[in-house]
Amino acid sequence: MLDSIRWVRVLVGGLGSELGVVAALMVAIAVYRWMIAPGLSPDAYRGIGERVGYYVAPTAGFVTTLGMAIWATRGMASGAVLNGVLVGIVSVAISLPFFFSAKPEHRLMYGIAFALRLAAGGLAGLLGHG
Repeated sequence: MLDSIRWVRVLVGGLGSELGVVAALMVAIAVYRWMIAPGLSPDAYRGIGERVGYYVAPTAGFVTTLGMAIWATRGMASGAVLNGVLVGIVSVAISLPFFFSAKPEHRLMYGIAFALRLAAGGLAGLLGHG
């Protein structure tokens, strides 16, 4: 079973998933700052960044993990689900420190976001093999 793990793809996929989330957050914040609500104070933008992260990150994490895990498992005849879930685990592991530094009221959303990443990895394994 361990010999069917594509370690490089799993690690690159997990890292790529997290980078995709960061990119999505940056785009969402930039759109808000420059197009939706230009001219606010820096404090206002910090609060907006927190809210954008709260709502955008879970969905972005699911989508980016799904995409990267599909890439990581593409063409696998066996072990695809395991590899996909491992991409999700790497992605969660990278962002886990944010959970511990998050406000207590935001930790539930982090838990949901982590579960979505693991589910996306498993789904990708089902979709990406063969």
